[in-house]
Amino acid sequence: MRNGLFYLSILILLLAGCNGSIKQAFTRTTPYEEYIRSLEKAELNNTPMARAWIAAGQQVFNDSVIVNLPMSEAGYFSAGEPAARAYRFEVREGQVLTITGKSEAEANARLFLDLYIMKNSEWQLAAHTVSVGDTIFQLSHEFRNDGRALLRLQPELLTRAYYTISISPSPALVNPVSGASNRSIGSLYGVDRDGGRRSHEGVDIFAPRGTPVIAPTNGYISRVGTNNLGGKVVWMQDQARGQVYYFAHLDSQLVQTGRKVVQGDTLGLVGNTGNARTTPPHLHFGIYQRGSKDPINYIRTMEIAATALPLDTAVMAKPFKVNTLKANFRTGPGEKHPVLEGLTRDTYVEILGQSGDWYRVRLASQKQGYISKKLISPATGGSAIEISARAPLLSAAKPDAVPITYFKEPSSVEVLAQYQNFRLVRTGDGLVGWVAP
Repeated sequence: MRNGLFYLSILILLLAGCNGSIKQAFTRTTPYEEYIRSLEKAELNNTPMARAWIAAGQQVFNDSVIVNLPMSEAGYFSAGEPAARAYRFEVREGQVLTITGKSEAEANARLFLDLYIMKNSEWQLAAHTVSVGDTIFQLSHEFRNDGRALLRLQPELLTRAYYTISISPSPALVNPVSGASNRSIGSLYGVDRDGGRRSHEGVDIFAPRGTPVIAPTNGYISRVGTNNLGGKVVWMQDQARGQVYYFAHLDSQLVQTGRKVVQGDTLGLVGNTGNARTTPPHLHFGIYQRGSKDPINYIRTMEIAATALPLDTAVMAKPFKVNTLKANFRTGPGEKHPVLEGLTRDTYVEILGQSGDWYRVRLASQKQGYISKKLISPATGGSAIEISARAPLLSAAKPDAVPITYFKEPSSVEVLAQYQNFRLVRTGDGLVGWVAP
């Protein structure tokens, strides 16, 4: 039994794709890992279905889908095919990623959600949760560095599940000027000061004189003082993040050194003391951790993801095809996303999910991406072609696919869609499969 677990672990590592290896803390087992172990204990891990499930979970690390945040999607997993979904996106230091959604599945059936971060050329597990049956789920994680992240969704074997999901970033801190918005932020980090002799080590947040300056998070006041550049200033220590916050040009300081504060406590009032005497009142806000860092993503609010539109699960039961001369197959839902490839008329696609006016689809090659809803239609019929006797009706659009049956005699079949040189056809008996050129 131990040997089986050893070889299963080796299999997982070997299945990791060329985009980087996968690193997880095996000392703290996740629900996903526990499920793999349960397959091993039941001696099911070497069955074709279990091997396909493990492979699907690893294939997402090579997936072509890249989305912009915020985003939302509704999708469906069928029970008969082991599958996983991935969402890859850019993340920024100072942002908190919040993933919310709902799963609808059989009682006690689980949907695993695992969030990975690319670090040192490895996908490292950062956070995880599991949704059971009909459940609302939530997962959040604060990013300490800019980088790439990947969210994997995968249900248990033989599980039919419908899901909606929203992925949204938000600032880790509240804006330190009460009532301020993104529009209140003026001079940004890094711009030249004093004719280029120094750079701006923070952001300026403009507000009327006397507007409360508040603690952006919990911490304690490490210093209250005055200097030539900042005028009346307050320094605040954030022990949780190992950072120091600098509040300058205050009109008044309302805290003392050593005081503990919680998010929202008033520290002082907006002014223009120090070298800001000739400018409108504003707060200079800086963040320091082994030097200054850009505060913008810590306080700038982001658009909230729209509620995912319901997906008509009836579309999952039928093939679709491109209905125009050429359709762009993109990495994400929207025309700003890069084009993976151009699809020609009648190209087969399988609908996996929906994000706004875009479908997440899978080609016959198993590559996933997005296509505008208006560019595809149900593959309900087409022209007839003749098939020779003893030709195979294939289960997939590849030469080595498992045959569904063989034609016993020359037959006429209806072409529903195509992929490269393969055609998806329907026989006179109602069977649907692929025929080779």
